Amino acid sequence: MTLAILFFILQIIYFSFSAILAILILTQKRKSLLYLFLFFMVQVFYLLPTCLTMFNIHLPFLRLVVGPIKVILTPLIFFYIKGLTQAKNRLSLKESLHFAPAVVVFILSVIIYLSYPDWKILGINDIYKTKVEGNFPYTFLITVTRVIVFSQGIFYALMIYKLFKKNDLFMRQIVSDLSEQNMIWIRYTAILVGIRGLTTGAELFGAYSIPAVFVVYYIFLIGFSFYIFFQAIAQPDISFVDTTIQEITDGQDDEENTESNPDINKLEIFTQKKLFLKYDITLQEASDELLIPKYRLTQAIKSAGYPNFYAFVNAQRIEYSKVLLLNLPRNLAMESVVADSGFQSRSTFYRVFKESTGLTPKEYKELGLNR
Repeated sequence: MTLAILFFILQIIYFSFSAILAILILTQKRKSLLYLFLFFMVQVFYLLPTCLTMFNIHLPFLRLVVGPIKVILTPLIFFYIKGLTQAKNRLSLKESLHFAPAVVVFILSVIIYLSYPDWKILGINDIYKTKVEGNFPYTFLITVTRVIVFSQGIFYALMIYKLFKKNDLFMRQIVSDLSEQNMIWIRYTAILVGIRGLTTGAELFGAYSIPAVFVVYYIFLIGFSFYIFFQAIAQPDISFVDTTIQEITDGQDDEENTESNPDINKLEIFTQKKLFLKYDITLQEASDELLIPKYRLTQAIKSAGYPNFYAFVNAQRIEYSKVLLLNLPRNLAMESVVADSGFQSRSTFYRVFKESTGLTPKEYKELGLNR
């Protein structure tokens, strides 16, 4: 009964998350959140059979969805992250194959449900057993399901990490700052998805027959859900990435890049106007301010020797911060230079400064004063 109450509370939490995400989808038109909305909603149905046992209500047909739901959860997370940088979130025929395992498990569930009418209603203590005595069909089904979930943990962890690397590269092309609120958190999500799949798959070995291990496992699942939810709430809209990169690519295809780029002077105007002081300035904003197409601005940046927009802007910030450091009054903390030079976070400033100069800001200031 205690576990049933816990699942009932979880069901309310997941439903509340789904409701909030639905509001954001409608009001902010963040279409990628649809996958996350489905992630939480299907978990509501996953917990529903257990919650109904609190009221001695048993609906045998709900057993048909438990297995498929387990298998569909991780792909939904994957497509949510994939959709962050896409203006359109339409699944291609190839992408829809990601949901094929859920269909397979559902078909197996239907076959077993119809072929074995004596398939008993499982008690709460049967959920995480390696096998259920006298119930081979169910044992077979849960084994197949857990093998799939275990494999998904590895597969989608790698896929999400690849998305992180790809999106991280794209963001550096067009955004001047990378923080926990755009792409970096996806790397940690990849790790958590891997852990989630492996721990869920650990049911294969009867790991959760130990009550304490079971509780720890569910605490992790709750933490994972909260992490994904609050990252989604804080995540700004970056659906422009895919469109912008496509425009840059199309523009570069139409006009060959040369070393003697006539748009180099636009970079000087960028510096003179100190546009780099806006911590989250994007390629689009710089393009609008300098009255130059994005692809030509990107070409000018590369002609000037910078790999991308991110590197160019940070180089301007570092040069500006050097002046600030050497003129910093003793009564002001060195951290005041961070915001004044256009950086959003102290860690990013220190990292970029060290990469650029080989010195920490403090070492640079002391060296300058001793000259």
